[in-house]
Amino acid sequence: MVFTDLVNSTAVKKYLKGNDITTRNRLYFDTILKPHRQRVEANLVAYGGRVVKTEGDAYFVVFANASQAAQWAVALQISHTCEPIDTPLGPLQVRIGMHTGSPLPDGDDFIGEEVDYAARVSSLAHGGQILLSEVTTDLIHDAGITDLTIIPRGNHYLKGIGKAPIFELLYLNKRQRQRKKPRSWKSRGLQLLASLTGVGVAMGVGLTGVLQPMELKAFDHFMQIRPQQESPDPRLLMITITGGDVQAQSSAQRQGLSLSNAKLAQLLEKLAQYQPRVIGLDLYRDFPVEPQYGDLANRLRQDKRLITVCKVGDTTDNPGIPPPPDIHPDTLPERVGFSDVMLDPDGVVRRHLLGLAPPEQSECQISNSLSLVMALRYLEEEGFTAQLTSNNDLQIGQVVFPTLKNNSGGYQNIDAGGYQMLLNYRATSSVETIARTYTLKEVLEENKLTPELVKDRIVFIGTVDKTFHDFHATPYNKSNRPETAGVFLQAQMTSQILSAVMNERPLLVWWSEWAEYLWIGAWSLVAGLVSWRFRSPLLLGLAVAGMLSVLYGCSYVIFIQGIWVPMIPSGIAIVVTSGMVSVYFAHPSLKYWI
Repeated sequence: MVFTDLVNSTAVKKYLKGNDITTRNRLYFDTILKPHRQRVEANLVAYGGRVVKTEGDAYFVVFANASQAAQWAVALQISHTCEPIDTPLGPLQVRIGMHTGSPLPDGDDFIGEEVDYAARVSSLAHGGQILLSEVTTDLIHDAGITDLTIIPRGNHYLKGIGKAPIFELLYLNKRQRQRKKPRSWKSRGLQLLASLTGVGVAMGVGLTGVLQPMELKAFDHFMQIRPQQESPDPRLLMITITGGDVQAQSSAQRQGLSLSNAKLAQLLEKLAQYQPRVIGLDLYRDFPVEPQYGDLANRLRQDKRLITVCKVGDTTDNPGIPPPPDIHPDTLPERVGFSDVMLDPDGVVRRHLLGLAPPEQSECQISNSLSLVMALRYLEEEGFTAQLTSNNDLQIGQVVFPTLKNNSGGYQNIDAGGYQMLLNYRATSSVETIARTYTLKEVLEENKLTPELVKDRIVFIGTVDKTFHDFHATPYNKSNRPETAGVFLQAQMTSQILSAVMNERPLLVWWSEWAEYLWIGAWSLVAGLVSWRFRSPLLLGLAVAGMLSVLYGCSYVIFIQGIWVPMIPSGIAIVVTSGMVSVYFAHPSLKYWI
């Protein structure tokens, strides 16, 4: 006696398409139950069996002997394994239980405890299982059938009967797996086709540049959520000129600047007493010092610790801003750095511009950035020298600074002119906490500086007054966080160079294009393998969400190790590959064309 039933049939009906239960029931019968019934009854007579009765999705069938019943059950399960009937929850699954005995005839039906025994065994089975009673197991063993494997499943309580040993008939033996091999090769080919298509679509879309904004947002997100474990750079000191500092000076003295000659002379004189190693004056001074400030003019000409700025500009209409005329032209390369920063299309500073070739019309013919000039001056006294490698990459000590290309990382066809790399902002609480900071008032009027705070340090001087428009967006700028003053960006860039050389702090790097293609391809292959196991749209959707979550986690872990990998194209490859597999299973007719 054999009982069969379908697993999760009620839930399957719920997820079928249709606005009412009648429509769903009809669809269930036509596409699921009817094909299943055809399989149940197709070879029943050949195995010596007959249908006693059906009730809903369940069958009660009887056979002349246990061996034929077992062989029929195996054939039915194999048919559902090799040619699954698709449902919204995945392939249709059947549970089968059997018992051998002498039931009481009741017309064409049977009744009695033996029938109940078989029904109880069936109720214990999971989808795809064939469970046997002990009597049936013994009869199959006695029949000498060698290609059936039966294993014990322990004692189970059967309602109205008590505890009884239960056995499982394993039906996927070596011979049957060999019969499935041709289909397995076909499946692998389809998986590979779907994966290659996913890679192709992801790469094709990526080359158009439309993914760059999303990649840059992902970059910003990772920068924002990474652990804020770094302390301010102890080698740096910031002196800022606030709006209050500007207003405290008379307009006649300032002449439109944030810092008058008198205040600048006073500030530099005070700093000189404390012996800083380098002073970075991030203020444009494209005019000669007035005669009454001879000491300031002499300091600009002679103090090699003092580094000033100019602006290269980028067009004929914007020729830039020249360096201070008080600095002798022969010393400009060692005494001046350009202050230009690289802005991404969305106006955010993610790149660090180390050097460039100024256009002929520029008023600033300086090829090194302020951050590089400041860092080199500091590192020279630490015993580090700079040189160019055979690939024309900058090397300081043992550190080679990577050159950003126009398609590096998540970028696509950007302006990669000059010597650029990614800016790995120091992971402190904010961009402005790069170093200990004092205002002009705190330095000149409140005397908060001490020799210990200044000696042998790099001191940056710059304005944070918004009326001078030296502010830029960073990856940390959100709706509730204002843009960052340029002097803090210069400090971040200088700190990046110093920390890489002196502290082995990782620079942000990227993979070669081939490595990125392999990365995207690997995710596409994973998507093909995983999606093939989930034919239910619901389960496939959950699987895709899981893969995207794993991709996110892997990309983040790699990022905090200092490597920017393409996340968005990989996500597209996962979705496209999984979508192709889903379409294949949703349209069975494709199996005859592919």
